[in-house]
Amino acid sequence: MLRTTFLVAGVLALLTGCNTPDKRLNAPPHGHAAETSDLQGTFTYMTDNALLADMVVSDQHFLPHRAVLNDLGTQRLSRLASLMEAYGGEVRYSSDEPDEALVHARVQAIVDYLAQAGIDTTQHVVKTDMAGGEGMAATEAVLIRANEGVYNPRKKSSGATGTGTGKSGTGAAK
Repeated sequence: MLRTTFLVAGVLALLTGCNTPDKRLNAPPHGHAAETSDLQGTFTYMTDNALLADMVVSDQHFLPHRAVLNDLGTQRLSRLASLMEAYGGEVRYSSDEPDEALVHARVQAIVDYLAQAGIDTTQHVVKTDMAGGEGMAATEAVLIRANEGVYNPRKKSSGATGTGTGKSGTGAAK
């Protein structure tokens, strides 16, 4: 009886192991979708405007500890190259990497990719700089500091209790 139970359990395990797995719900789409949203064109313009305003490539666009672009980096540089061809501009490489040789190699990888995409790289097209954008006006920052004070946590813990800013006495110092 015990032998028969193990035999049946083994056969069931083999049969269930040979089934095809369910499709992943979070799998990335491959190819073109059968149905597209009416907002797709608007989203493309919004994304292009954001790329033109920022034009930044950072450490997340490279394989860790290497000067090799990952898939996200190649997609971003591909789109940036088409925008640079139409409008010009300069790509910023923003990095927190302390290794200067790696930073230089990554900048060279960006230049090489843009050259392969048909961008004239005889001019300076990549610089090591922070991400762009308007940021906050100094007068606005001064007014916020004058009205809200400086953030000082009550405790040196990572918990959310006892933290806060503002005039209510929860960490504000003037």
